Formats: sequence, C-alpha cells, structure tokens
Amino acid sequence: MGNMDPQDPIKALLLETYIARRDVLKRFLKARTGSGDMAEDLVQEMFFRLDRAAPDRDVQNPLNYLFKMALNLAHDNRRERARAQNRDSQWMESRLVFMADTPVADIASAEAAYDAKQRLGIILSALQDLSPQCRRVFILHKFEYLSHAEIAAQTGIARSTVEKHMGTAVRHLVKRLGRG
Repeated sequence: MGNMDPQDPIKALLLETYIARRDVLKRFLKARTGSGDMAEDLVQEMFFRLDRAAPDRDVQNPLNYLFKMALNLAHDNRRERARAQNRDSQWMESRLVFMADTPVADIASAEAAYDAKQRLGIILSALQDLSPQCRRVFILHKFEYLSHAEIAAQTGIARSTVEKHMGTAVRHLVKRLGRG
C-alpha cells in the first residue's frame, strides 16, 4: 500500500475515513465536476495523495479534511481544464481561418505549403518516368487506396505483377525524392 504507515495514527484514521466515506466523496466531486468519470479519477487521486503525503498533525475532523482535499482537487482540475481549453483555443485560432465564427480552413505556413508543392511537383515528374501500367498501379494503390488484389481484379493483371509494379514505383520515387 505504498507509503501508508500503519504506525501513523493520523494517516490510519484518514485512510479509514476515506474508505468508509469514498462514495460520499465521489458524489461530492461529481457534483463539482459534472462528470462521474472525473469524480472517480479524483477520488483515486485523493487516495494516492493520502498515501504519499504527511497529513497535518492537527487534523481534528478527518471527514472535513477529506472534503477540503476533494474541493482543492476539484478546483485544481477545473483550472487545468480551463488552461487546456485556452491552449487548444489559441492553437486552433492560430491554425484556422474563421468566417462568422466558423472555422473554414486549416492554414499551413507559407514555407510548409511551398515545400509540399515542390515535393508534389517532384513526385508527379517522377511518376511520368514510370511505364503507364506501373504509374496506374501506384496511383490506384496510393491515391485511391485500393488493395493489391483489387488492383489486380480491376486492371486484369496478376497480383504478383501489381506487387512488382509497386516495388518498381516505390524504388524509383525513393531514388528521386530521397528517404527524407
């Protein structure tokens, strides 16, 4: 049971009270957080904190102590959720264009967009170097998401030929683009 010292009467009393009143503490936390799952997480966190920390020596009322601990955890949780929501909102605002409060586009940096356009140009050029059948197999697999078996059925070629064309196309693209 971790650091719970059975010789420490304060910890023993708090643990005994926690176990006896866990359901009440969970309901209290559910009322504060609005979530049964969050309340469950917080009562578990209470146990871990009781196990790790040395409680105040002058605990007069163990149940009040536990309710205060639960309230502090609920406040900490609310602050953390607000920070996370703010952080997510700021990220979203930095990445999206809004029209009338509706996100309409995810905007890549100009540098990333230019790099992607350059790489696409290299890929399209490299695909032109392939035989028409090899290029078709690659496009069906990588852009239309067909399996090798589906490509074989659609094109009327053997599955082993599809695999051979995919190997040829991938080797050629790696050679032209590099591994990065």
